[in-house]
Amino acid sequence: MSVNTMTFEQSAAFLTALYEEATGQKPTLQIANTADFVSVGTSLIQGSLDPVVQGLAQILDRTVFAMRVYSKKFEDIIMDERLWGAVTQKVNYLDNPLDTTDDRLPLTDGASIDPWEIKKQKVFTEFFYGTTVHQDSITVFRDQLNSALRSPEEFGRFISGMMTNIANKHKQIEEEQARACLINFMTAKATADAPNAINVLQEYYNETGTTLTPANMFAPANYVEFTRWLAAYMQTLVDKMAERSIKFHMNVTGKEIMRFTDGEFLRKYISDKVLNNITSVAQSVTYNADKISNIADGANKVTFWQNIDNPYSVQATPAYLNTTTGNIDTAGSAVQVDNIIGVLFDRDALGIVKRSTWSGASPFNPRGGYYNIYWHWTETMFNSFTENFVLLYADTVTP
Repeated sequence: MSVNTMTFEQSAAFLTALYEEATGQKPTLQIANTADFVSVGTSLIQGSLDPVVQGLAQILDRTVFAMRVYSKKFEDIIMDERLWGAVTQKVNYLDNPLDTTDDRLPLTDGASIDPWEIKKQKVFTEFFYGTTVHQDSITVFRDQLNSALRSPEEFGRFISGMMTNIANKHKQIEEEQARACLINFMTAKATADAPNAINVLQEYYNETGTTLTPANMFAPANYVEFTRWLAAYMQTLVDKMAERSIKFHMNVTGKEIMRFTDGEFLRKYISDKVLNNITSVAQSVTYNADKISNIADGANKVTFWQNIDNPYSVQATPAYLNTTTGNIDTAGSAVQVDNIIGVLFDRDALGIVKRSTWSGASPFNPRGGYYNIYWHWTETMFNSFTENFVLLYADTVTP
């Protein structure tokens, strides 16, 4: 669909759907040309416009929430309502220790073995609470609607303009909610899970003995070697996250959970400068460049994490998992992370779910000559700190 208008076929299909929504029946003729369009549009105008506007609200509700006019970022964090809309808790199953003996040996004549010895499955349950409600509205003027229904071109411009504006706004709201969801997890890691909040310059120093700073890590003298090392280091982390272990997530003491993240479950969000360096600089000077790392494959490029004027920093007062009590605590003050390289995490670690979406139109206002259409929806955000998540950033080095 064009941003500015609709084709005749799109306008005709939309008008047919509007007629069916408003009247409960199909038009008596199939809209094949402008004359047919005007005929169907006129038949709607001649009756009460209340059901027409109500029908318009319903169709826009179904259409707007499915549009992708604005290509929002953090798409992977926005979950499907059908699969995730009812998620309020997560039951995690813990590994029980193996039996210390094999009771088949030895066996003693005249004795018996108890086959009913109890070995309960250990679990750790996470509960997710909290929702955010949203409302949006637009005003549709009777004269505007009358004019639009008399011409497929006018109708196309009217509907397309309305849908594009609303869709763009709603998608941006989703994007900002996804950012907030991710930022809480990032600052929570920096607060309460030091092993998985990794200073890549410290790791580079530990491996190579070379001290770099956030200011010079991409300087010409360091550009290629550091970027190639970083790509390989990040891929090594991805490989390790695919192994079943307790390493890359938070564990409540005594209730350690085995996790693994591989293939379709892995999400990679990398700062644009870093990802551009990996794909453009390091690979351009490497023979068989596709062999140096596949960390860039399927990675999401992040142009800014929170503030476009300070693109590689985040700041928040996070809620996080207390690994001693198993409760959710809140940091005593704001936590800031600078020089963010990226994050690697499991699909199930975090998300937002849009649900309970509905819309409706007000009755006609005869004094003002307009209708109002309202949209309502609810969003639920969750952070599951027992799922794999690694934060990568650059900071000063401790020799």
